[in-house]
Amino acid sequence: MSFQEFKILKNSGTYSETLEAYGLATLLDDILKRNNSIASKVVIEDNRLYYSVKANEEITEDMIGSLQYFPIFKFIKKDEKTEVPSGIIDYFDYPEQKKINDDFKERYYAIDKNKVLNSEQKRQTKKDLNNEKLNEFGKKIDPEFDVYREIRGNPYTSFCKLFENYFAQKDNFPFLIREILSNYSNKDSPKRNFKLVDEKPTAQQLYNPNQGKGLNKNKANNASMGNLNSDWISESMKISGSLSMMVCQYVKVGSSYDLKIFVPEFNQIILGQTKTILFEFKRNLKSASPIKLDIINILGLATEFIQRTPEYNKGKIKNTLKGFHSVYLKDLGQNKAVANIAFLNTPDFISYANKEEGRVWIEIITEQRKIISGIEEIGDSIQGLQAYRNFLGSIERSALDSFNKFSVWYCAYLMQALGKEKYFVKPFYIETLNKFYKNMDTQELNLTEIISNEGFQAIASAIRKSTVSLQYTPKDQRKFEIRYGLAQQLQNKSKSKGDLATFIGEFIGLYNAETGRYAEKYGKAPRATVKDKELQSFYEILDNNQPRLIGALLASYGFALTSKENPKEDEVLENENIEN
Repeated sequence: MSFQEFKILKNSGTYSETLEAYGLATLLDDILKRNNSIASKVVIEDNRLYYSVKANEEITEDMIGSLQYFPIFKFIKKDEKTEVPSGIIDYFDYPEQKKINDDFKERYYAIDKNKVLNSEQKRQTKKDLNNEKLNEFGKKIDPEFDVYREIRGNPYTSFCKLFENYFAQKDNFPFLIREILSNYSNKDSPKRNFKLVDEKPTAQQLYNPNQGKGLNKNKANNASMGNLNSDWISESMKISGSLSMMVCQYVKVGSSYDLKIFVPEFNQIILGQTKTILFEFKRNLKSASPIKLDIINILGLATEFIQRTPEYNKGKIKNTLKGFHSVYLKDLGQNKAVANIAFLNTPDFISYANKEEGRVWIEIITEQRKIISGIEEIGDSIQGLQAYRNFLGSIERSALDSFNKFSVWYCAYLMQALGKEKYFVKPFYIETLNKFYKNMDTQELNLTEIISNEGFQAIASAIRKSTVSLQYTPKDQRKFEIRYGLAQQLQNKSKSKGDLATFIGEFIGLYNAETGRYAEKYGKAPRATVKDKELQSFYEILDNNQPRLIGALLASYGFALTSKENPKEDEVLENENIEN
């Protein structure tokens, strides 16, 4: 009997079977490597109704029979009193790892309390500390810490029983491996003449988010709220898969911490590539509020994919990288309950074929991550962030509509923040916007023609020099008054072509008049007037396009900066992974 291809049926609609596929793939990879396979390769493929896991060579009876016991997943030392099984040297030491992470947190908080350092020195010290932690990731710091931190209380006894299933049957280890492989390949396995510690474990919520109390029945049918039972094979594979491919992040809500879980999903990928991408992704995790966390993570995963796959000839990266399974667990005191189960799509519009095109997308994503990181997730900013999250998960025209909605909202938010000297709220850069819109261009919309139009550029420049550029100019050097209500007016007047045309005409009239008066008084104005032919050129593109589109594009460009304009440095760090 030999094995090579395996199937995991999708039954839950959650990441449960995704973890199972990763766990099985990891087991196959271990078997091949322990049999001295020179170039072992295991491919995971999503076939809609099931996952296919395939090794690049057959796993034979001789391979299985020669296996000596090895942990299917590492043992977790829960606390100082936990006894590590005899002979187990390589294990997860939670108390030791917690000390390391707590030390970084204490050092991070101590920087803020240090009265000797000024704000710039504190910012630099925090960056240095974060770089130190990044360098330790995967060496002194376990990449799996976030996951086994949750496993140890999920409950821990269930984990220990599943570990004992294998550890207590070292002499029968090849038999158990054969039984696992037979289970996923629909082949008969010899009957066991020995029992395991736990053959019907309870389905734990961490690996089975739809199996928690109150979630595992379509409707109430009895008084019991207990979890459903599973089987030792699938739960073992899920634990293994979670340790290598799950991300657990705390979200501060009031005085408590909720939990968000992310599990990446691919259409087809080699196991080694998935682990490399996720390892680098986890190294650069940032703390954030719930919606921001979704956005930052999907952008971060896309960035790591592009960096690890510089040459990509499959069109959209969504053809390979589907996105994240996402689960939100609400803190209820002693326990956490599933509040939301979702899937975050990889942006449909990101595609590249070579390193240069990939580099452009990394520039775009990096800038937009900085912008999202500066938004405080309170009040109406929640609607703005939801629009951006919808933008990432939508396709083609609907994606642009969501981004336009975000842009219109963001220009008003930016003005308010800069008015309060919150310079960690960042503007877009025009050069990056040009790259973004050219990549979003379609034959139907022809965005390049709009943003290249001399009239559009002149109007956007006039808006910029009446608003955001002045806010980055010291008060004693400002030559004109800031137009604070311009963002809201632009939003309100973009509902019809007539209203937008009238509004722009009136704005440019005032703008030119102010510029002219300054020139008469001082001989030369620091900004150019908008010429009649430029205004006429703008009206022509307005005639040929939807006013909401033109208004949104003006919001993007009118409240952005050029690369020659140097905004003030961040006064606070982007949320660093010290907090996680």
